[in-house]
Amino acid sequence: MQKESLYDLGKKAQAGDEISLIKIINRKRKMIERLSFGDEDRYQYIIERLIVAIKNYKF
Repeated sequence: MQKESLYDLGKKAQAGDEISLIKIINRKRKMIERLSFGDEDRYQYIIERLIVAIKNYKF
């Protein structure tokens, strides 16, 4: 099975597909963990901002 591009996942997530949104978050998990510096509140905030950004992005 071919790996979906972030663009395709983003379009699906914006249309309401929660599975695609989870796949995007899982792909970016290492970066989010690195940027949160071990703080759980910061980790959740970054994920929240990522979801808002995906919903507002114009594909």
